Amino acid sequence: MKYFIDKVNTWSPANRKCKELQSFVTEFRQTLIPDDAAVEELMKEIQQKVDELNKTYPRTKRLEVRKDGNFVACYNDERKVDDQYVFTFHIEKVRQTYKTLEMMVDSKGGEA
Repeated sequence: MKYFIDKVNTWSPANRKCKELQSFVTEFRQTLIPDDAAVEELMKEIQQKVDELNKTYPRTKRLEVRKDGNFVACYNDERKVDDQYVFTFHIEKVRQTYKTLEMMVDSKGGEA
């Protein structure tokens, strides 16, 4: 199964740590993910970045990343309100793909 990330939601960063993480994660905007293994690899990469930033900025509140179904969110682990996010995004399933030009050329036996 293929997946994609359409939009990464971010809010005004609380500090430099959050700003760096938001910059990192927004690079995944409009990204196609080929399979379940790649989804897990993406989550590991994001978790590694969060761990790195938590070590780089030890005097700030620790950040935590969670994946619940297709919803991914990052927030500080001491949040007092449920909507204090650093970023969120959804990993959506690709429902269908449209024929590409190459597929159309191959099926007609020549150029379109």
